[in-house]
Formats: sequence, C-alpha cells, structure tokens
Amino acid sequence: MSFQIKEDNRKDLLGRREISYIFSSIAGSLTRQDAVKMVAEKLNVDIDKVYLISLKMRTGTRDVSGLFYIYDNPEDAKKQLPRHLFLRMLSKEEREKVIKEAKKKEAKRGS
Repeated sequence: MSFQIKEDNRKDLLGRREISYIFSSIAGSLTRQDAVKMVAEKLNVDIDKVYLISLKMRTGTRDVSGLFYIYDNPEDAKKQLPRHLFLRMLSKEEREKVIKEAKKKEAKRGS
C-alpha cells in the first residue's frame, strides 16, 4: 500500500497539523482504522493524536484522498471536533454501546 502527502499545514492557534494524503490503488479495501494506523506509523506519532476527518474516492481511479488532523494534545481535539468523528473510529459493537448509554442518559434527563 503506497500513500503520499498531498498537503501538510500547521495550525498553531488550534494546536494541530492538517495533512492530506493520497492512498494509491486501495479503494474498497481501506478502512478508517487502517488509514489512521498507516498515517500514525508514517509520521511516528501516537495513534491517539491522529483523527480522520474524511476519506474520499477519486473519480475514475482506485485512489482515495484522506484528510487527517494531528493534535498536539488530544484534549483539544475533544473540544474542537464534533462527536460523530470519534464515534466513527469505534468498532461497531463499541459504537452501539456508546449510543445506547447516551440514549439512557437522555431518557433519564427527560423523566
């Protein structure tokens, strides 16, 4: 699996790097978790600091474009990013569990 950096920008005010990658000839077999692992290994950063924002197919090719944010402090990510981005990275079972717990809490508040 080959991939290369398309863009690399540093946002000091937000405490993160914004990196765009092109994953060559991997469409249909790349999972979100695999993409995050590959980027973390390539950049030698902790996997907990890497957040996948989007994966997009390139029309007419088997290439995939990915946008990743790499935070200096994971707590900043929790403050800045929407909740659904964190849920996407969980396994199906973990995601269902978190959603059920949130619904239970919401039901208790409504009562």
